[in-house]
Amino acid sequence: MLVNLRNVAGIIVRDITDIGHPANRCKLTGGSYFRFISATRLSYIVTASSDQGAPGALYIFDMATSATSLVRAWSYGGFGSWAYAWSPDGSHLTYIDSNSQQDMKWHLLSSAGDRLLSDLGPVPPRGVNGDNDDLYVGFSADGQYVAVETTFTQGKGGATSSTAPLQVNHVSDGSPAYSNTQGATMAAWAGSGARLYFRTTAGVQSWAPGGGVVTVSNGTAWIRPHASPDGSRMAFSLLNAQGNHVAEALDLTTASGSIQQLSPSPRVGAIFATASLVWYAGETICTTATPCGLGGPPLTGTTYIYDLGSGVEAGSIDTSFYDAWPHVVGQS
Repeated sequence: MLVNLRNVAGIIVRDITDIGHPANRCKLTGGSYFRFISATRLSYIVTASSDQGAPGALYIFDMATSATSLVRAWSYGGFGSWAYAWSPDGSHLTYIDSNSQQDMKWHLLSSAGDRLLSDLGPVPPRGVNGDNDDLYVGFSADGQYVAVETTFTQGKGGATSSTAPLQVNHVSDGSPAYSNTQGATMAAWAGSGARLYFRTTAGVQSWAPGGGVVTVSNGTAWIRPHASPDGSRMAFSLLNAQGNHVAEALDLTTASGSIQQLSPSPRVGAIFATASLVWYAGETICTTATPCGLGGPPLTGTTYIYDLGSGVEAGSIDTSFYDAWPHVVGQS
C-alpha cells in the first residue's frame, strides 16, 4: 500500500501481506500522485511549484535498485495534467496533457511511440462539485482497452461538440471501441477481464466488448468507485439524505448487483487495500441544525479498515491512502 501514517512524515510503502504484522518497506518524500507500476516499481509526478501551469515531469522509482528514471516532462501543467494510469503489465501509459489554453488531450504512450487518442477540448472556468465532477483514465484488467472519462471539458468546438465525455479505445491501434455522450461519469474498470462501469442518470451501467451496455444497479449514484483486485466488488461512496457520504460495496459477481453497506456512520473515500479489506475516512455528521454546507462534510481525522469477510470495522493508522498492489488478479 502507499499511505500516510499517523505522526510519520512522508509516504510509506506498507506491506500488509500479513495483516496482523504489517511492515514498512520504504519511505518517499517529495513528489505527488504516486502509483504502483509493479510490486517493486512506483511512478510519481514532480512539479516546479504548486502554481497552476507549473512545469512538471513523471518519474519511475525502482525500489529494488533505488534507480530513478524520467518518463515524460511538460513545460506547462494545465488542468488535468496530473491524470495518468499504467497498463496492468506496465508497458503502456495513458495520460492527460493540458496546455496554457486548458485544452485537454488524451494520450497513449508505449515503446511504439506517443499516440494522441482524443482532443477532449477546453476546460471552461467554473466551480467544481466533487460528488459529480470527475476525471479518470485507466486500462481494462486484460490490458486490451483504455478509457477516459471527464465532466470538465466542453468538447472541441464548444458545448455542442460531439466529443464524448466517456471514451474507450483499443490499446493495439488506438481505434475507438465505445463512446457515451449521455453524461456518463464516475467510471472504473472491474478488476478482471474488460468491463467498464460508470454512473448515469439511470444508475450504474457497464460496457464490455461484444456485450454492449447493461444496467447494473438502478438509481445508484455512486461516487469514486474503486474495484477490488479480484474483480468481485466495487467500493464507493453514496450521499445520504443528510448530505453525508456512506461507504458501500457492489457485488459484481451476480446479475442483480447487490449492494452491501459497510458502515452506517459517515465514511468517505472507500478504496480496496486487499480483495477483502476496504479503507475509508470518517466524516463529521451533518444535521439540520449544523449543515455541512459548501465543500462537503469535514473529515473527523479518524480512518478505518473494514473487513468484508467478518463485517468488522477497525481503526486505522493509515491517515491517507493512495494506491495498493496488486491492482488486478494475477499480478505479483
